[in-house]
Amino acid sequence: SNFYDINDLGKTLENADNMNLKITGTNSDIVLSYKDSEGNVVEETSETLDLDYIFNKNKTIEIQVFVTPKNDTNSVTDLNFVLTRNNEEVQRFHKYMTIYGNNFCLNNGFNKLYDCILASDSLATDVETAKVNIKAKGEPNLNDTAPTYTYVEDITYDVENVYSTTDYQFYISDSYQFNPNTGQFSLKNENGSSVITDYLSDAYKDYYTCGGTNVGFPCNTLYKIKAVSVSGTSYTITKGDKITYKIASSIRSEVGLYKVEDDYGDSYVFRGDVSNNNVLFGGYYWKIVRTNGDNSIRLIYNGTTPNASGYSIGINGRVGRYSAKYPLSNSPIGERKTDPTYVGYMYGKNFERKVSEETSYTSIGVSTKYYFGDDYEFDPTNEVFKLKTKSLEPISKTFTEMNETDTTTGKKLYELYPYTCKAITNDSYCEVIIQVNGIVSGTKANVQYHSYSSVDSDGTRTNEFSSNAKTQLESWYSANIVGKNDGLGNLITEYIVDGTFCNDRGTPNSMYASGYLLNQYTYYAPYIRLNGSNILATLKCSDIRDQFSHTSSKGNGLLTYPIALITADELSFAGGYSGKKNNDFYLKGGTYFWTMSPAYFSSAAGEAIMWGVDGSGTMSRYYSVTNGFVFRAVINLRSDVLISSGDGTVSNPFTLKLA
Repeated sequence: SNFYDINDLGKTLENADNMNLKITGTNSDIVLSYKDSEGNVVEETSETLDLDYIFNKNKTIEIQVFVTPKNDTNSVTDLNFVLTRNNEEVQRFHKYMTIYGNNFCLNNGFNKLYDCILASDSLATDVETAKVNIKAKGEPNLNDTAPTYTYVEDITYDVENVYSTTDYQFYISDSYQFNPNTGQFSLKNENGSSVITDYLSDAYKDYYTCGGTNVGFPCNTLYKIKAVSVSGTSYTITKGDKITYKIASSIRSEVGLYKVEDDYGDSYVFRGDVSNNNVLFGGYYWKIVRTNGDNSIRLIYNGTTPNASGYSIGINGRVGRYSAKYPLSNSPIGERKTDPTYVGYMYGKNFERKVSEETSYTSIGVSTKYYFGDDYEFDPTNEVFKLKTKSLEPISKTFTEMNETDTTTGKKLYELYPYTCKAITNDSYCEVIIQVNGIVSGTKANVQYHSYSSVDSDGTRTNEFSSNAKTQLESWYSANIVGKNDGLGNLITEYIVDGTFCNDRGTPNSMYASGYLLNQYTYYAPYIRLNGSNILATLKCSDIRDQFSHTSSKGNGLLTYPIALITADELSFAGGYSGKKNNDFYLKGGTYFWTMSPAYFSSAAGEAIMWGVDGSGTMSRYYSVTNGFVFRAVINLRSDVLISSGDGTVSNPFTLKLA
């Protein structure tokens, strides 16, 4: 890093020095691998690392070396490092290391899973020392993902026909800047003048561009122009360097266990790119999320095969809606979303017929034709609405078209046909009728909701009915866990204990805390804690109504079985962050999956919204309860369960036995 020779030879880096780092060990029972801040990751192991870099005085490269034992033997080694510049040795040093065999826990007397989890984090000789070491890490940085990411440039030289466009001018400059925190490029001119906007021509050889003016900048891909062709209004960079980015996870990322308080004491939470938290239990693969304050161990489902991804990380290998499993079996509408009550893992239904105050509605397809009518009817048996004819037959129009004037009456069409189910067929049923009072744009209207909906906030939390998420998880538990044997004469259920699963529906922001009105936003506590630049995740659950458990000794006792979902707060501690990809933390599953944490009720869309995770590991607070995501079951193991075999890796997961 900004190298100056430590032997005081008076030599500093030139603009392009060849730097070489050679690493060898003195113990033939180890192999080496590495990753660096240039985005290189080498998982293949060897007994020697020989790394070459082109360096200059403005460049910093970080290298992390992984020392892996070949067998289960504990031993020691020296690691020798030799740094050369342009074939001249400039630095030599070594590190003495104790190497623990592949199966650290069983080889060192930690046969209880709880003890193994803690001791493995720092290869401690006892659990109390492990706890001290974990505490010494301090608080995790929840304002970023774990692992954290940096971005480095990735250049492909002399690409043929690298970019073309028609009818557009190009953004063009003689230089650029790269942001290593976002992976984006910004065009700039060396003299500080404005970026050029012009049609492509030979005059711009050796200049840089983001592309046509429909692209904009900052951009994720940049082109250095080397040769061009123009045919009419078609412009092509026939040869150019393609400059994009690659992700380099920071080698200083937070990883391993962190100490966090929960409702029962000290919880130790896995965070980041961990690889030793895999369990094979009950015929299914799981990942350890954390130890709980009562020393029980929380697992999340990860499929029927090692390192599963996609739908297979969810129970039954398919998607499901979080939403209310509506109790009216003959209703023409299944799962519901248009009421704040439906963020509940269980929910109340103290409803009445209402017409809301006016609100701004934006959940509109700009080119979608919906049916509008001059009247509607309510079916009290099935609690649904439907358009009907008062004096005019319903019409099919876009919201933009509804702003047109009727030539006969001189009225706007939405004044003649004010009601809609926002459906594309005339005979559709809906949860609410939307009364249109004005069209602001093609995607925005002023509306009132005609609904059969919650009377008050307390009524939404009476926990009378089960959500579809709860129903699906408990059904799976009944079919796949209850009555199953471990092969040693014990029921699988003997390993599982009760725990608290938090469906935090608190509304701490008084401005957005109605909890039941359709024309107002309601922001729930997980949204407020986990959104913004000061993340305040918690493992505590303050309201007994939201503390879902199997027995009343832990919480509200409303679960049929001790199984539920992960919370958004647990995801935050694990390394997730709202709106940022996380391809390397252990909970990324390659598909969307649910949490049980509410985000908000949207008056602009008329729907209840939950926290979830997408296929790239991005936490998001924008998912309607009627989306189709997978359910990743969460259970808790008893604190004294023992390890039968394994070291917690994907290829050799922990298998368990009772004490």
